[in-house]
Amino acid sequence: MTCPCGLTPLDGDTICPACVSDVTKLLAETDAVVGDLVRAVPRASLTASYGERVSSSGSLHAPLPINDTALDAHMALDKWLMRTALELAKVTRAPLTGRDSAGLSSYLLAHMNTLRRQDWAGRVKGELGGLLKKCVQATLPPGERINVGACGSVFNGEACTNPLTPLKDQDQIKCRVCGTSWGVADRQRSAIGAAWDAIGAPAIVVRALKEYGVSIKPKNIENWVMLGHLTPVNTEGRKQYRVSDVYGVAKRMAARRKAA
Repeated sequence: MTCPCGLTPLDGDTICPACVSDVTKLLAETDAVVGDLVRAVPRASLTASYGERVSSSGSLHAPLPINDTALDAHMALDKWLMRTALELAKVTRAPLTGRDSAGLSSYLLAHMNTLRRQDWAGRVKGELGGLLKKCVQATLPPGERINVGACGSVFNGEACTNPLTPLKDQDQIKCRVCGTSWGVADRQRSAIGAAWDAIGAPAIVVRALKEYGVSIKPKNIENWVMLGHLTPVNTEGRKQYRVSDVYGVAKRMAARRKAA
C-alpha cells in the first residue's frame, strides 16, 4: 500500500510516518486556531457597517456585527471534526471526550494509532489542512477586495445578481444570497475575460485590472511600450490599450520576476 503522498506506510498503516506527523501537528494546532476564531467571530463584519441608533429614550449603539467568514470557518471545522471523530469511534468503541473542537481534536490525537490504520486516513491531512487554512484566513485583518462579478447561480429560472467581492488572497467565496461557493481564481479569470476586449486609456485599464486583482501602474504600461512588449491599439491622439494585451504583458513580467 502507498500513502497518498507517494511514500510507503509502516505495516498496518495506510499513511506514511511523515503524514502521521503532519496530521498530529495539525490537530495540535487546532485549539490555538479555534481560539483566534472565537475572538474573531464577534468582530466587525468585513462587509457590514453599523452606525449609532437613536431612540426616544436616548442614544443606542447597534450590536457588534458578526464576522460571518470566521463563523462559517468555525462551523465547517467543527462539523468535520465531529464527523471524523464519530467515524473513528466506530472502530475504537471509546466514547467521545467532548463535543467541542478542543475535545474532538483531543480525541483524534489520543487515538492516532488507530486513525493511521483506517482506509480513510489518507484524506485527513488535506481536508483538515484546508479547513485550518480557511480558519486562519478568516482571522486576518480586512485586506484589499477584488470584484469577480455577480454570482450568476440560477435558481427557479433566475440568475443570482449578488456581487462577489472576495479578499485579494482569498481562495473561495460563498454567495451570501444563494449560498453558492465559488473558486476565486476561476471567477477572477472569468471576470477579466468579460472585459477582455475592452479598450481604454492607461489609467482606465489600470483601474479595470486592479478591480480584478491585477495591480500595475500607468508607468508600467509606458515602460512596456518603450521596450516593445506592448503596442497601443491606436496611433493617433490619446493612446489606448486593450485590457487583454496589458493583462498578458503583466502576467509575463510577473513570471519573469518570479523566475529571476
